[in-house]
Amino acid sequence: MLRSLRASRAPATLVALLVLALSFSRAWATGRDFVDETMVAEGMRRGEVGVEFGSDARLDKFDRLQGWFLGAIETGLTSRWVLEAEGLALHRGRGLETAGWRAETRYVLLDGRTFPIAAAAAVEWEVETSAAKHPLYERALISKLVLTRTFGGSLLVTVNGGLARLIDPVGRSAFAWAAGARWPDRGGVAAGVEITREPLDGMTRLVPQASVKLPGEMRVRLGTAFGLRGPYTFIARAIVEKELEL
Repeated sequence: MLRSLRASRAPATLVALLVLALSFSRAWATGRDFVDETMVAEGMRRGEVGVEFGSDARLDKFDRLQGWFLGAIETGLTSRWVLEAEGLALHRGRGLETAGWRAETRYVLLDGRTFPIAAAAAVEWEVETSAAKHPLYERALISKLVLTRTFGGSLLVTVNGGLARLIDPVGRSAFAWAAGARWPDRGGVAAGVEITREPLDGMTRLVPQASVKLPGEMRVRLGTAFGLRGPYTFIARAIVEKELEL
């Protein structure tokens, strides 16, 4: 993918520009999920719209550097029901290419403010283009249960588990899971770690991370993923996010 010094600087440059651009909007902070998409069983306020921009520098097992980029928008249909859409792009030395898209819905079954454990059900539809890694389009449907609890008011622990089903190009299913912990959960600066298992791609990643609140009610999340299994040995990720008051 990215094989030059100029290209390797693209993720950091993109994030810097996004921070500058978003700083002029009115909003408040978002970012309840973890850097590597481990979910937290929590919704949004009805009518809220959140935007998110991310950039990866990925090092594969052949020591090739690749650039990946993400744009996402989410909205709270109700205080429990959230919809999210994501678009993915990548750069492998042939210019920017479309990598795929995702659509996700999440519904909070148990509210953590009322019950000892918060619970949510989520379904995700994922499409990856041939540019991502396959000769054909890949389509997958992932359903999961999310359980979250906060200990002592500041240590958040969440566990995700469910079925990942590959529909195209070959049908097969496998159990997917993830877990994460973060402290202090709603602090100005928070540290955490997560581990994710994506069985359809044979990937397992360990991801230390941190999140920082910025002026203007923005948040930046930073993570470094170490590939325990799969095609990527190391991923550096930066995400800028904000919720808009429309």
